[in-house]
Amino acid sequence: MSNCYVHEEALSVGTCVSCGKFICENCNTELKGKNTCKKCVDEIFEDQKRKMDKLEDSGKSQQPMVFMNAGGGGGAASASSSVGSDAARMPYYSKSKVTAGLLAILLGAFGIHKFYLGKWIQGIIYIIFFWTYIPAILGIIEGIRYLILNDQDFARKFDKGYRE
Repeated sequence: MSNCYVHEEALSVGTCVSCGKFICENCNTELKGKNTCKKCVDEIFEDQKRKMDKLEDSGKSQQPMVFMNAGGGGGAASASSSVGSDAARMPYYSKSKVTAGLLAILLGAFGIHKFYLGKWIQGIIYIIFFWTYIPAILGIIEGIRYLILNDQDFARKFDKGYRE
């Protein structure tokens, strides 16, 4: 057996997996079950610290990425990262006018669009009178109305969760 490269009087207990030098019990640091000398451990940590600092510096110089809902037609728009005061001014839609319009046209006889918009009592009235075909006619008219309105007008009138 050989002696430690740092403590020449001490017998080695193994070799460092990074530099391959013999190390004693005092110099040995076990990382993920492998023998590593303290000098290599310090170099590994310094290297990782430099990488983290470099990432932090590059993150400060770049503009944050903003992801918008691509569903089309007034879905919930959200920013995945804050962009200061711009994010505070971005409107938030909790209901889609396209979804409400299609529900009204296709299932308006049963008042499904009313339930979607949170108007439960009106939805129940539509269900009670669906056999008269009046809710179906009203549903088609309301569906067309929802689809014609612009996003903000729709949200102001029908979306309880809308925030400007």
